[in-house]
Amino acid sequence: MRRPAPKTFGVLIAMGLALAACSPKLPKGVDEQLLSEAVGRAIGGPNTCVLLADKAGKVVWTGGGYITCARNLPTCGGTTTTAQTVLEGAVGKPARFASCPSGPGVNTVGWAMGPVPVGAGKPDLGLSYVAVMEGERALPGREVGERVEEAFAKAGL
Repeated sequence: MRRPAPKTFGVLIAMGLALAACSPKLPKGVDEQLLSEAVGRAIGGPNTCVLLADKAGKVVWTGGGYITCARNLPTCGGTTTTAQTVLEGAVGKPARFASCPSGPGVNTVGWAMGPVPVGAGKPDLGLSYVAVMEGERALPGREVGERVEEAFAKAGL
C-alpha cells in the first residue's frame, strides 16, 4: 500500500482542522467532560442518545450510543425516525415526552425533547435537546426528561 505524500497528508490534516473549527460547539463556559459524565450517570448506556442543538438547530453535542442516535425508532405517533429528525422538530418548542412499545416483545422507547431549562442566575443559552432510550429497560419519556434535565443542571447548563 502506498502512503500519501507528506504534502498531501498535511493538506488533509489542515482540512480536518478547518472543518472542526467551523462545526458548532457548546456555548463558552460549558464543560463538555462534566456534561458527558452527568448525562452518562443519569441515563447513559448503549441504548441511549442525547443531542443538544443551538437556536439554528445545529447539533452542538452528542451523548450516548451512536447506534441509538442513528437508528430509526418509533416516535409513538405512528412513524419512525431518528433522534436528529426529532431534535430538528423540537427546537424552540415546549417540552414533550412520549413512551411506547418499540417492537415485538418487551422493548419500549422513551422520548424527551424541548428547551434546556435555564438554571437560577444562569443566562438562557438557547439550547434544545432530545433524549431517547430504547430497549427492555428503557425509562418512560417523562423520567428520561427529568433525569437528563437534572444532569444538565449538574453540568452547569
